Amino acid sequence: MRRYKIKRGDRLWAIGCRLWIIIPIAYCLLSIACLNSLAEDKIIIDKTQPITITSNNMEARKKENLVIFKGDVKAEQKDYTLYSKELYVYYADGKEIKEMIATGDVRIVQLNKTATGEKAVYTRENRAVVLTGNPQVEQDCDVVKGDKITIFLDEDKSLVEGSADNRVKAVVNPKDEKTGTKCK
Repeated sequence: MRRYKIKRGDRLWAIGCRLWIIIPIAYCLLSIACLNSLAEDKIIIDKTQPITITSNNMEARKKENLVIFKGDVKAEQKDYTLYSKELYVYYADGKEIKEMIATGDVRIVQLNKTATGEKAVYTRENRAVVLTGNPQVEQDCDVVKGDKITIFLDEDKSLVEGSADNRVKAVVNPKDEKTGTKCK
């Protein structure tokens, strides 16, 4: 049986090849972990806290169980704020909010997260927010875009859907090793 001696340079080359395979895989896993952190941080709509809505105009339609807010709408509850041009609030039996539809330059801000789009629909029944019209969600410096973004409020889950014209795009930035922050 013949034995081959592996030269030192060949051994370093073999280690280097393995690192070039491992580094991209590790970076992909890091990206997946960061995307999961976007889904884990929920937008919390607390039924026990009041919602304060301010706007330029308000119209109440009692027969339709509908209140319409128009012009520089700002809806605040605890640690989240929704901004839009118009907000339609539908009530169930005139008491609890059944559905909220925000239209025109919609922006939802909660701590270090911002969700934007042209339309946002919140439904109490499935406790979800659906963003459409060039929707995107930003957390720190990470961004996710698509054709439609659904955020499930009671689950650590969000769904980003694309289309033929508007594919899903995620930009995940690595943390700075020295500071531990994402944004530079």
